[in-house]
Amino acid sequence: MAPRPSSSSTRDTVDALIYGHIKRKNPCLLLEMFSMEKCRALESNDHNLKPDLLKTMWKNYRIQKRNAPKPNPKLDATKNLPEPKEERKESWKTDWMHGRFCRLKDPTKRVDLAIFHHFKAKLDFKALEELFDEDTSKEYEKLVEKIDVPRIERMLALHLLEALKPENRKHVMIFKCRLCKKDIKETGKALERHIGVHEDIPSYCFIEECDKHFRSYMALNVHIIRDHDLRAPEMNSTQYYRLQVAKMEYSRKASDFSDRYFPPESFVRFDDRKKKDVQKLEDPTCHECGEFIRDPRSRRSHVATHLGLTAKCVVEDCDSVLSHASLQTSHLTNVHKRKVNSLSEKELYAHKKRKVEFNKQMKEEVPKFFPIRTALKEESD
Repeated sequence: MAPRPSSSSTRDTVDALIYGHIKRKNPCLLLEMFSMEKCRALESNDHNLKPDLLKTMWKNYRIQKRNAPKPNPKLDATKNLPEPKEERKESWKTDWMHGRFCRLKDPTKRVDLAIFHHFKAKLDFKALEELFDEDTSKEYEKLVEKIDVPRIERMLALHLLEALKPENRKHVMIFKCRLCKKDIKETGKALERHIGVHEDIPSYCFIEECDKHFRSYMALNVHIIRDHDLRAPEMNSTQYYRLQVAKMEYSRKASDFSDRYFPPESFVRFDDRKKKDVQKLEDPTCHECGEFIRDPRSRRSHVATHLGLTAKCVVEDCDSVLSHASLQTSHLTNVHKRKVNSLSEKELYAHKKRKVEFNKQMKEEVPKFFPIRTALKEESD
């Protein structure tokens, strides 16, 4: 398990990054910026860091959006729903300001601007005077007002987190909410659900003669199941379409707050227990034809082929017949250049019904072709 770096070690690394940058750019300023004792300590740390690490961090910088869907102008199912009385218009991170930082072509300027922002936030005006002349300071002062400049600590946290991911792929990440300090596992939509605890992101009930609204999509979904005794597989096309709209709208709005509650610095550790994946317990050799298939998703396609399942494309005016329903999404992307959330109400409903039926069939049929290994062992015993 990879522990979270301590705040003191993070500060030391940030200081070492700045020390190394100044040493390569203007070494005469080092003793003006740091004491002799601090210089000795930072010199030792600098040897352990890659010379271009600071530039690499900015080059790869991005704010994690956790795959939140983008607004879709074609989704108009909410146009007749009432607007919240006081809808929050601000987001914690302004995308267009962040975009301006990412569009700065000169990597050296990005690093200099970030260092300027670092010392400005610390109100260390002496360091600013030593590092930047008057004209550069004025230029960067204007840029900081127009650009969302990331903190070095944040980018270091993101860099370390990304470096830890490859060796911990099978472990769930745990983040600590910045407001309530609760540890949340990043499983499914757990972080997104927790944001709904602190933020009021209105989700309106779309069932006729029901005017209730809730502070999250999850609460809305519970309400529909509990109070209207209605689940997604039982919904008609209009109801299902509006449910998906509510889900995507909540995800999009919740993503605006992800940096407030779960920035990269809030990473705590990887969970000790590995992610459960029942599909990986399947015998990868087909018991019908003997073909070895490593990928679990491909096994389902293989079973559908054995069963002779076919499905017509759900897009209107498309006569394509797919070998099985699981190919619908890739067909949409490759042939129609569309995504599932761009389907019309009728198309989306047809896609949902087919998906539910296909998954139900696969749940019954896959074990016949690719049985769970533990079951095989019991039979042999």
